[in-house]
Amino acid sequence: MKKPRRLLVGLKTMDHTVTLADLACRTAARNATVFLVHIIELPDTTPLDAEVPDLEKAGRKILLTAERVVRRSGLKAETLIFRARLAGEALLEEIKARKIELAIFGYHHRRSLTELILGTAAHHLARHAPCHILLEIPPRE
Repeated sequence: MKKPRRLLVGLKTMDHTVTLADLACRTAARNATVFLVHIIELPDTTPLDAEVPDLEKAGRKILLTAERVVRRSGLKAETLIFRARLAGEALLEEIKARKIELAIFGYHHRRSLTELILGTAAHHLARHAPCHILLEIPPRE
């Protein structure tokens, strides 16, 4: 596989932000664009346009941290923050819309009740994404 020019990095928490952004930089072609995406997942009972300033602030901080890593490497970075019911579906839409060649995600070993019932975003993307997927999986503690 040649080095991708259009990469998407899904960023959920600050825990692996630097690692995932760095992985994208090491994997990308020299003139690549890295789309850094954070999804604010909201339950069905919360309107998608509800005010959630703490979640928005945390998302912007995550994206800013990743953007610094990407720009230091000399690559183009675009930051995107979305609200959705399910992160996997929102990320899949972005992958298709932006014609992403490689998507990079982290995986954690902790699972929420929603993930146990519906599956993880990574699992959804592994089944449906029209591009290569790279998962960064930390060792179990």
